[in-house]
Amino acid sequence: MSRFFPFATALVLSTIGLFSCHTSPEEKITADSTAAVTPDVGHIRDLGYREQQQIEKVIYGFCEHFDNGHLDKCVEFMDDNIRGEIDGVKLKGKQNWTAKIDSLVLSIRNTHYQSRHLISNMQFYPGTNDTVRVTMYASNLWTDLTTGQIQLMSVGYYKGKVVKKDGKWFIAVLNSLPDSRLVKKFYQDVHSDREVLQ
Repeated sequence: MSRFFPFATALVLSTIGLFSCHTSPEEKITADSTAAVTPDVGHIRDLGYREQQQIEKVIYGFCEHFDNGHLDKCVEFMDDNIRGEIDGVKLKGKQNWTAKIDSLVLSIRNTHYQSRHLISNMQFYPGTNDTVRVTMYASNLWTDLTTGQIQLMSVGYYKGKVVKKDGKWFIAVLNSLPDSRLVKKFYQDVHSDREVLQ
């Protein structure tokens, strides 16, 4: 016990000494000194939190209406020249989507399944001309409305681009890339390697 006490005292005193070396009692904070330290946020090209939230709402809004079969409301989130493919539905401009709405709605009207997109890990990459590349993970679940059974239809990666026009964000590109494509590619690569070895 007597050996521990001097060691503990020395440790406490050295810690106090360490902190006292890094503080200056005569240093005063003035408005001029803080102005020099604070960065000018207006000149930083990183995407702000509020803009990230707006982009998230656009992506989530599109997917929610897509899942619920309100395809006419999906148009509100689209740029005029939207392109890509989401879960097998081609996106070739807003007018093309609008022309296909009736046939798409009819194709799901009598089904007893409800689809749901689960989106996570959204990342933002600011570009030029008010564009932002967006990547995220996405899972597509289908619930059988007669039995309540839930099936995981696909898991994958969504990539896209949004553009800001008149203060609002719109989806310019959106592509779903299911992980099954990687499995197929891997299987084909392994299969072809085995053929070469035989």
